[in-house]
Amino acid sequence: MPLCNFKPGMGQPLWALWRIDEPLEELGGRLLASTIELSEYESIKHPRKKLEWLASRLIIQHLVEHLGDSFYGIYKDAFGKPHLINLPYSISIAHCFPFAAGIINKDHSTGIDIEQPRDKLLYIRHKFLSEKEADVAGTDLETLCKFWAAKEVLYKIYGRRKLIFKQHLEVFENPAGNGNIGGRICYFDFFKEFQISFYQYQGYYIAYGA
Repeated sequence: MPLCNFKPGMGQPLWALWRIDEPLEELGGRLLASTIELSEYESIKHPRKKLEWLASRLIIQHLVEHLGDSFYGIYKDAFGKPHLINLPYSISIAHCFPFAAGIINKDHSTGIDIEQPRDKLLYIRHKFLSEKEADVAGTDLETLCKFWAAKEVLYKIYGRRKLIFKQHLEVFENPAGNGNIGGRICYFDFFKEFQISFYQYQGYYIAYGA
């Protein structure tokens, strides 16, 4: 059951959320996948992980077709970042069962994440938040969840490894108070700010930016 939320035009990304209700056979029968992708799929052993893998790629296929283009599959670069075969658009995928999410941006590198507030964030917050960010978030699970998701989005936008969440990715509350979060990537000579948007659905936060 795909739940779509479109953001067309003016550089806005196009993204969708999918609730995974279908069996493996149905999802697998819908996806157009390359030989390399099929090999990756076969290497996944856990049935739930297989469902997430299929649903996240079906979302991208759905979005590509919505844009009027042909979908030829997805490949990963040396850093593990997904890209469309034969199309120049930036994409990102995420999953948190029973949901999967995907995003396309024609103009900029993009990222998406889906998270649910959970107690584990209290015990790992020292690993991904600076002292200033930790002071702002406190022990509020909703804020911790949004900060974690926002940093995941920034990491995916950058698209390379070696970023340390606590050191190279910064998040801060938006002064406009519109529910979005500001973020910046500070990694050696790379410095750029972003706006991370949020969509809340059935207790989950979908964060995305470009």
